[in-house]
Amino acid sequence: MGGKPSPFGIDEETLESVVAEIQQQDNTKITGVHIYMGTQILDAEILLPQYHRGISIANAVAQQIESPLGDSRFWRWTGDSLLSPTKPNSISTHFSRGLIEIDQAMASSPWLANTKAIIEPGRFLVNEAGIYVARVTRVKRSRGKIYAVIDGGMHHHLAASGNLGQTIKRNYPLAILNKIDVPHSADLVEIVGPLCTPLDTIGRSISLPSIEAGDLVGVFQSGAYARAASPLGFLSHPTPAEVMVSANEARLIRRRGTVGDLLIDQQLESTNTDSTDTD
Repeated sequence: MGGKPSPFGIDEETLESVVAEIQQQDNTKITGVHIYMGTQILDAEILLPQYHRGISIANAVAQQIESPLGDSRFWRWTGDSLLSPTKPNSISTHFSRGLIEIDQAMASSPWLANTKAIIEPGRFLVNEAGIYVARVTRVKRSRGKIYAVIDGGMHHHLAASGNLGQTIKRNYPLAILNKIDVPHSADLVEIVGPLCTPLDTIGRSISLPSIEAGDLVGVFQSGAYARAASPLGFLSHPTPAEVMVSANEARLIRRRGTVGDLLIDQQLESTNTDSTDTD
């Protein structure tokens, strides 16, 4: 986690003592090293040195246990298409060559020659597959700002609101789906949800076509960290429906929630105070 204090994993400076303690356990065996490099890192110049650092750490662990690592080492990477090893461009080509150098460095190490480096793709595989759609319920002007209120928000898509650990809140790609070909207005718009908190903002100072009630707002790259990572019950708003589009066919795979769903698992305590069984 960037060398900062963290509740996750093992601090690098304590790794040697932790490995030594693990070696004293009868039912524990070290077969690999799993390293979290961070999230939303789209710069190959940052990622590749981190990967080489991972090799250094794995080498040190293997030498301490005096045994080559036999299984895999894992890095977690949540990049996007700019760093795709399969999409040719200058950035991805540099990244791909860097990955080849990683493999070569591992092959040349007697401690890592039989291991395999696996990059966990994170949201790379699913991110572009999802679109979050919400309808504009009203447009409000307040002290020089334009607010488009939608019937969804951070309770459906916490990541798009920037409240999923982002230090700097950045807009996801947004569009008015029913006005894709309409020129943008000169006015900037705030896309906000119905919750009574300023955190419920999906788009900040965004340029869009002239927006009005009934328009459909589409939030792209929503295939990860949307519904599954959101506070669905926050302020008792219903959950969103989910639709799968495959081979140009749309199918409802999760129905829209209702207010009744919020009460479905509630139960009243028994008013019977006599716990004695009787015939």
